[in-house]
Amino acid sequence: MSSGRVAKLGALWRLGVAEAAAYRTSLLIWVLATTMPLISLVLWRALAASGPIGDYDQDGFDSYFIAAFVVRQLSVSWVVWDLDSQIRTGALSALLLRPVHPVAHHVMFNLAALPLRTALAAPVAIVVLLATGGISITANPIALALAIPAVVFAWCLNFLTQLAIGCLAFWLTKAAALYDVWIGAYVVLAGYLVPTSLFPHGLAEVARVLPFHAALGFPVELLIGRLSTAQALEGIGLQLAWLVAVGAIAALAWRRGLRAYGAFGA
Repeated sequence: MSSGRVAKLGALWRLGVAEAAAYRTSLLIWVLATTMPLISLVLWRALAASGPIGDYDQDGFDSYFIAAFVVRQLSVSWVVWDLDSQIRTGALSALLLRPVHPVAHHVMFNLAALPLRTALAAPVAIVVLLATGGISITANPIALALAIPAVVFAWCLNFLTQLAIGCLAFWLTKAAALYDVWIGAYVVLAGYLVPTSLFPHGLAEVARVLPFHAALGFPVELLIGRLSTAQALEGIGLQLAWLVAVGAIAALAWRRGLRAYGAFGA
């Protein structure tokens, strides 16, 4: 990568950090809006008071849902709303004239907000950790090492999914509304409200190969030591497969969408 491109990306990072700081109240609201795993923790912990549920006891639920909260904070993206607005209002035209690809612009702005978002989420996580007695992290060094790329891939999968859906704004009036359908499926099938291993037989097997689980449930289970080395490697492979598939869809939608966008003289 040339020094000029690095300088441009660095400038975008600084702009993203400045924007995140300016809208820190909105970021805090976003953090508080994604505390559903912690609410689920309270509910499932109470249900497990009289004994384990499946392969989870109270401590297991503590670890799972605290990890789910953390992974969700580290893998969140919002490009779908920004891109949808930019296409509908024509603001995308200004981004297309810049010397940096618009997708790179969104990548840097989304990543630049993660440090502040993490800082805002940290007090919530600390309070929950103190209240529950902590979280159990995997003792498998291979699984622990794979947890880092698993969270990175989860972020990439969320970003590319939102990019693909956001590109529908080239043809639809309000593409971001379609993302609500995706989020609904994500909440149910990603392990956001209940670990997918507790799903009924059949549904659990299906859910665990879908992109929703790859974007949340898999890195969570990997982090807390619920997976063997073979299962961890299989999960990483599944994440990469979904990244290739969703990335190809997003790239195709972007190229064709730009042609449609230009055809209207935007």
